[in-house]
Amino acid sequence: MRFVPVDFEAGESRRDVLVSAGCDAGKPAIMVSTGVSIYLTRDANTATLREVAGFAQGSTLAMTFLLPLETADDEVRAGLEMAERGARASGTPFVSFFTPPEMLALARDAGFAEARHVPAVDLTQRYFAGRTDGLRPPRNAEELLVART
Repeated sequence: MRFVPVDFEAGESRRDVLVSAGCDAGKPAIMVSTGVSIYLTRDANTATLREVAGFAQGSTLAMTFLLPLETADDEVRAGLEMAERGARASGTPFVSFFTPPEMLALARDAGFAEARHVPAVDLTQRYFAGRTDGLRPPRNAEELLVART
């Protein structure tokens, strides 16, 4: 496992950066991008999906995306709006929001053979159900795309 930084907005080739970091583009790979898509333009997100879809058959991308703020449950909307204002004020504004059907369409249009949306509520049930401290991620906020070439 390697952390490989990429400047998505500068037009850098993700493939070239990953290959130069040791990724064998001829073998299936798992790529994870969490907490990134909200800071990228739609074009940069689309380019990322297209490039990753071009990796070897059997490669998998796990990528988070933020739902449009207006779709958030009332109980979390205020917190998300506050986070968005804080991010903007610090010079790192939230740029892109996607509904699950939009994200699935982008992945399929990019060339992924399979794409599925994993709702945050499913992840919460799977990974937080047994917690006794009440810690839970917010509902209707950051969701997960899992796509395979």
